[in-house]
Amino acid sequence: MNAALKRNVGVWFARVVTLYAAAIFLFLAYLYMIEPLDHIANFGISASGAPESVNFLRAGPGALFTGLAITALYGLARPSRLVACLWVIVVFNGCVVAARLTGIATEGVTSLQLTELRDEGVSWLLFVAALIAHPRR
Repeated sequence: MNAALKRNVGVWFARVVTLYAAAIFLFLAYLYMIEPLDHIANFGISASGAPESVNFLRAGPGALFTGLAITALYGLARPSRLVACLWVIVVFNGCVVAARLTGIATEGVTSLQLTELRDEGVSWLLFVAALIAHPRR
């Protein structure tokens, strides 16, 4: 494969993976911003429904996932910033995987935890691969 083609493949792979990240983060932002109580109920978690409890979900994970979606979209809109945006996504998602593993080690494992770990781990590997594949100047 010639150098120019290899460079283009790496750039497009990084863009597609970043679009995937934006889609995931937009979906999670939607769940925490629009349907926070319904979403956490899927994990056996309940909140009182008081404004403070709902706002905590929106201002915490909802805002975080919104910010990550904006970061991914910014990287797509500004190609010169794509690598920096991928670094943010890789570090954040790595922290999510580490937190999941910590929770499994301290609280125990369930099939839902393993499913979440699989999804988060595969996503993290994709994000790392995109970061590696994107050519540097």
